[in-house]
Amino acid sequence: MSGFEDEFLEHYLQLGLGSMPKADIDALVMHLLHRYGLHGSGPLANYGNQAVSERLKTPVNKIKKLRYEAALKFGGRIEDQAMGRLLAALSKATLETDGDKIGLIIEDTLAKNWLQGQLKTYQHIFDYSFNTEIVKVSADGLFQVLDAVFDPEALQSFREGYERSRQEGNADKRKALFKGVAKKFAEGAASKAGAGVVAVLRAHLGV
Repeated sequence: MSGFEDEFLEHYLQLGLGSMPKADIDALVMHLLHRYGLHGSGPLANYGNQAVSERLKTPVNKIKKLRYEAALKFGGRIEDQAMGRLLAALSKATLETDGDKIGLIIEDTLAKNWLQGQLKTYQHIFDYSFNTEIVKVSADGLFQVLDAVFDPEALQSFREGYERSRQEGNADKRKALFKGVAKKFAEGAASKAGAGVVAVLRAHLGV
């Protein structure tokens, strides 16, 4: 049997044949599609909600809900899931024109809720008034969150790279410089955070 089938049966038969509720079966299938893909597509974890919606012929809102439930019920340690998904978003982050805010594309409900909860702890908020999947957060607030959960050495290097980017006068160079340091931080921070975070990051970057 394939890895998909093995894992499906392991979970499905855990409490006896027919014991798993349909909602949990759907979430389990989504979890396995994230890992193994569909018809040679590769893992669906690195596809956006719209692309997955089209492949599975399922409304986008339902895809978002299933992805959230799959992460909660079958994704392993919640903090690893959230940290890995946040790092995946950070690896593609942009520096806003004013240099004080960092823009992230976060389609993932679990990562977004986790980040919002962490920011509230430090009395910061993020702005997604124009698009619920494009999040703009103050650099100060984001660094406070990152400081609480990631390796200090990797974070210090990211801070220094952010400051260099911020001081670059050319807008295109500023964006490119920040993108490079953000990606480097994401990869380094994940490796220091452990295998669980690395696995989530790689799944969501398709590597």
